[in-house]
Amino acid sequence: MSNAAQISVKNPSPPSLDHLFDVKFQFKPDLEPVVTSDDRDGELIGNSEGRVDGEHIKGTIQVSMYAANCALLLVRAGVEPEPGQHICKTNPGGVIETDDGARIEFDARGYGYRGPDPAHPHLWSITMGVQFGTDDPRYRWLNTTLGVWHGEFNEQTGQAYHRVFSAMMGSFT
Repeated sequence: MSNAAQISVKNPSPPSLDHLFDVKFQFKPDLEPVVTSDDRDGELIGNSEGRVDGEHIKGTIQVSMYAANCALLLVRAGVEPEPGQHICKTNPGGVIETDDGARIEFDARGYGYRGPDPAHPHLWSITMGVQFGTDDPRYRWLNTTLGVWHGEFNEQTGQAYHRVFSAMMGSFT
């Protein structure tokens, strides 16, 4: 048996989530995609732009949202999805341009859940893991940061508000 097979991991500590930034953006039908469909899951849902605000990261953001099996495409076609749970796989990507001139690319994967509150079926809960990439030395620490992206999207207004955290794993005992 290999050494890797002999390792037993017990009682992992829960991750600590440190706030990185808040994101507010608006979907814009005439905005060109900032990432291509290459290596993306699903269809292009739309493109957006907005603002990123955090203690260490502030700037503008452009997002291209791709999603698979997504009820939002039915809604946009004028078809109301069947009542019940509506989950789609999300795979957005984009670019943050910081106020101090850095360029940070990101790639995220996760899920969107339409109408978790039946009184507001047009609101989506979005949760994703996010990976960052940059060549800027001031932000290279993001290249080894696993982010957790969570928030809400309003399909009626096209507005989204999200919070992004870094997930730092505790030690394994």
